[in-house]
Amino acid sequence: MKDKTGSIHILSRRSFLQLALGTAAAMAFDPATAFAALPVGKYLDNVKFVVLSDTHYYDPSLGTTGPAFEAYLAQDRKMLAESKTTLESVINAIKKSDAQFVIVCGDLTKDGEYLCHQKFADYMRELAQAGKPVYVINGNHDIDCPNAYSYSGSTKTRVPNTSGSEFKRIYNECGYNKAIAVDPNSLSYVVEPAKGLRLVAMDSCVYGATRGSFTTDRLNWIKNQIKASVAEGKTVIGMMHHGIVPHFSAQPQFWGEYVVENYDQVAKELSSLGMKIVFTGHFHAQDIAEKQITGANGDFLIDVETGSLVTYPIPYRYVEFSPDRKKLRTISQRVTTTAYNTGNVDFQTYAKNFTANNMKDLLIQYLAILLRGSYPTYTDAQLTAMATGYAATKITPSLTVSDIFIAAMIAHYQGDENPDSQTRSIYQSLASSSDATVRMMGQYLVSIGTESLLADNNNVIDLVTGKSLQTF
Repeated sequence: MKDKTGSIHILSRRSFLQLALGTAAAMAFDPATAFAALPVGKYLDNVKFVVLSDTHYYDPSLGTTGPAFEAYLAQDRKMLAESKTTLESVINAIKKSDAQFVIVCGDLTKDGEYLCHQKFADYMRELAQAGKPVYVINGNHDIDCPNAYSYSGSTKTRVPNTSGSEFKRIYNECGYNKAIAVDPNSLSYVVEPAKGLRLVAMDSCVYGATRGSFTTDRLNWIKNQIKASVAEGKTVIGMMHHGIVPHFSAQPQFWGEYVVENYDQVAKELSSLGMKIVFTGHFHAQDIAEKQITGANGDFLIDVETGSLVTYPIPYRYVEFSPDRKKLRTISQRVTTTAYNTGNVDFQTYAKNFTANNMKDLLIQYLAILLRGSYPTYTDAQLTAMATGYAATKITPSLTVSDIFIAAMIAHYQGDENPDSQTRSIYQSLASSSDATVRMMGQYLVSIGTESLLADNNNVIDLVTGKSLQTF
């Protein structure tokens, strides 16, 4: 980077990570005034609600220490041991807010453990009793999951998981008992959480798998519900677990299981019927993406993805509709304090360090998978060794490929990515490499690190045009 004299200096590893990951303190939050409410008496019909996603609640009674539990964490990026206290912190904040209801966009539990669903439903019931009804939809970690275990020392033991019918029964008070309509062939349903506002909770899951898909019958049911709601003069919004719009151009190539199958066609069909906003999760990022429908008179669909309560920056959203339902405002918040013992660091720093450290191993695992396509006869050990070498490749004397990748991923999780010119130059240099694997990584970094078109955290969206507005 250049100093005031115009000289160019290479950033140190520490300085780069501080710049890329952000060193500002977490956003201040007063839940009682989170919406900066408009004058009382003039906008009494504003609709205000909270969006949570990927809470991944894991009950501590199932075990949070020992080699078996650590082995699970080594292949994932979730703050599971902390999930209970994090959820309790969010619930306390919501209770103090002026939100009218809460939606949860799937992956309520670690891996669909029956006990975890029961406990999570108890927490949601607590919100409802405080006057904040909750509406949930399932994610890929909620139904028929094969990884429902308890952990003790070096042993993991299967525990009961949860079927679709059990999910509907456990969360009967979280949408199903208030539903205007329920899909007989899935866990989808429709509610009217506020006057004139219809919420279509869409089950996008293939039970037991990471990917998402709508069967023909399931999609037709959803489309019919949108048609009926629009015919009644209602504003229609959706929620589902999988993305319906890619949040960066390389996502379908590298992370195809995180967007619903046939997403382009699905988005086009739902938008044409009147659904312009869908709240999603799954990728653990705080990101907003828009699909412009070609040749459809300016039609669009906006995917508002909310990050995870077990992945830095531990975000959630406050959302507000204007009285005429033509404008939407979203305000991001972060969990900054919990009862969990984080030692001598604040919770946000603890969460950032946890996520960054865990991603080092995940990067090597992912690179090994990519390399298998080019080296099909190599053993797992050989591929891991090769991937480790790529991750350790120095971009500058003090920066490795691993450093760059981790910083880019965490910046994406935070939202509103805006890398400095030197970082962009590094991305482009990698994307132009003669080495096919390095070139692929560079193209990925260019995509995930520089393609933030809409403000991801705090935004006001015109639901007539799909454009961002300066004021609400």
